[in-house]
Amino acid sequence: MDANKNDVLVIGGGTAACVAADAVLNAGKSVAMVFPNGGSSEISAGTLDIMGVVPGEHPVICDDYREGVEKLLEKYPGHTYSKCKGELETGVEALLSLAEAGEYILKGFDGKNVWVPNMLGTFSVNAYVPSTMYEGAVVPGEKERVLVVGVKGNVAFNAQAAAMSYQQYQKKLGGKADYFSTEIQIKGWGDRRKISDGELADYLDTKEGKKELVSLIQTFCMNNRYSFDKILFPPVLGYLTYNELLAELKEACGCKVAEVAALGNSVAGYRFTRAVYRGLEKKGAKLLRGVSAKKLEAAENGVKVECVIGLTDQYHPGKRETFEVPAVVLATGGFVGGGIKARHTDVWIELLEQHLGKVTTDQLDRDAVHPAGQDFMRMGVQVKADMSVEDKKYNGRVFACGDVLAGHNSASERSGAGIAAASAYLAGKNAAAKI
Repeated sequence: MDANKNDVLVIGGGTAACVAADAVLNAGKSVAMVFPNGGSSEISAGTLDIMGVVPGEHPVICDDYREGVEKLLEKYPGHTYSKCKGELETGVEALLSLAEAGEYILKGFDGKNVWVPNMLGTFSVNAYVPSTMYEGAVVPGEKERVLVVGVKGNVAFNAQAAAMSYQQYQKKLGGKADYFSTEIQIKGWGDRRKISDGELADYLDTKEGKKELVSLIQTFCMNNRYSFDKILFPPVLGYLTYNELLAELKEACGCKVAEVAALGNSVAGYRFTRAVYRGLEKKGAKLLRGVSAKKLEAAENGVKVECVIGLTDQYHPGKRETFEVPAVVLATGGFVGGGIKARHTDVWIELLEQHLGKVTTDQLDRDAVHPAGQDFMRMGVQVKADMSVEDKKYNGRVFACGDVLAGHNSASERSGAGIAAASAYLAGKNAAAKI
């Protein structure tokens, strides 16, 4: 395994890492990515949130995400977007193109945010959603009959509870739909009481699975007294042939069909991640899976990265190898992705050997979901205007992007994918310029 022949090494496997790698390729340079797993994108809903909410005691929901970015910067002048908003459109377009090259189509709404139903029975705000969720978006003021479908044994999604919740929650969004629910029983996997999202998606990738689901829904619609304008399914319509199944369901039912938005560790997140990886590999990126970066060190004309390759546990120490490259992009995620570590009250970034300080009581609010967000979530790597880390020992050759950056709280802002795309494209472009 050799990454030394590449111009830039990207550490990470999530959304930010992929966009950074694409920016390097677009600059005409070679790039390798090292990561132990799929990163944050794999546990995402497979949608793109760019700027949905300006947090505060009274959060402001952003109808137009571009205007939302400006409102956010008025309130938080030192926000991450202040450095990278100029690359937002380019970064998002790069992400859309990579996903499309991997046959995962994301659709937008002319710069607007929309609300899509999710598995919790509420609605998530997003700027781009996959084609499987596009027709599920709430249309304020539109009267429609919506059927919510659950699968017996799949306990991750309760269709009856979700439909009741959608009915009430939509009033906040101006929705006027009537929601109904049903639970179907799929028998193709035998006499099992429970089945996971992944197992259900695997079954629906088969010809038998598709045929059974289409037949069940078609029969239900034909026997029902009333017709439906829209049918919502849990986000499990296959890993590989979901677009094909969606088209068959629409033809069979004669109405709009969509998946609801997923939660963490989702089938949709897996689809999205693998599609982007395929897009990168088609462009010539080298993806080194199962590799963990352990240490960075400045070299004479670049950066040395010490990595561990392969499975590691008490019996398998893994193979250690050091790569030397002209520039590095750090896209390791924040508290969730593992780029930022916390033990008791101490917070640090292990790869940079950088201690960020302690989490103090004035950074915390007793309300875990406080509308202004938790201040400690804004901790992270400090970077210069070109996204290079401020630590001088790396001679401006280590760049950072995404959730590992200081100055934002993507959870309360609904801005994770946007910040990842904008900061990563700028970091990748400037890393490539070091060659």
